[in-house]
Amino acid sequence: MKAYLSKSKFLRGLQCHKSLWLYNYKRELRTSSDESQQAIFDTGTNVGLLARKLFPNGKEIIFKEGSFNKEIKDTKELINEGVKTIYEATFSHNNILVMVDILHKGRKGWELYEVKSSTEVKDVHVSDLSIQYHVLTGCGLPISKASLIYINNQYVKSGELDIKELFSITKLTNEVEENQGFVVGRLSQMQKMLRGNCPEIDIAPYCFDPYTCDYKDFCWHHIPKCSVFNISKLQTSKKFELYYEGILKFEDIPDDYQLS
Repeated sequence: MKAYLSKSKFLRGLQCHKSLWLYNYKRELRTSSDESQQAIFDTGTNVGLLARKLFPNGKEIIFKEGSFNKEIKDTKELINEGVKTIYEATFSHNNILVMVDILHKGRKGWELYEVKSSTEVKDVHVSDLSIQYHVLTGCGLPISKASLIYINNQYVKSGELDIKELFSITKLTNEVEENQGFVVGRLSQMQKMLRGNCPEIDIAPYCFDPYTCDYKDFCWHHIPKCSVFNISKLQTSKKFELYYEGILKFEDIPDDYQLS
């Protein structure tokens, strides 16, 4: 039996297999979101709603607690009915679930849009679109374009909000198509990993990249409250160099270690 995966789980697994395993089997060990993190989530939601105005008059798939069978069925029905724009279109292929921010049928076919509150295109965004492309094409839906919608930080509001000026759209179809082999390989690795015990993975810079992991408190329990990781302005790579040498506390730092 293959372990169920979703887009968010896939991205979590790209960052760290241990984080994915814990999320799948030990979700109670997560650190709950604080107010600042919740504010970031809320901002992302608001940005997503604004971006829909770029493709108005679409139909939204409403998620309800439980399985995603109804959402998947509703998505198929809207496509069969000829609806051109669907928000939160839901698909499942090979036990992998994705929900698409904006699915739009353009002149050359179906277009896939992911919305982010970021002000630039990042590698994780390409991975995000790549897993969606993998699932949608696996379901038999041909995708003509895969793009990222994000904030244009050069826009200055004057009067009414100009949605087209607020957002930038970058086409990433070529990158996403070239990434499909990588996606298939990583999915296979994650499925295999999830069938075993929790992987033994030490802490590393990926605990913060591209996002701070919500299992950091659990995985970092052996780090003293005041440690080399608290040294201001010391590069992260240097902090981990000390850690890998068994140096955790300030007093353990050798006298000849070069600090500014």
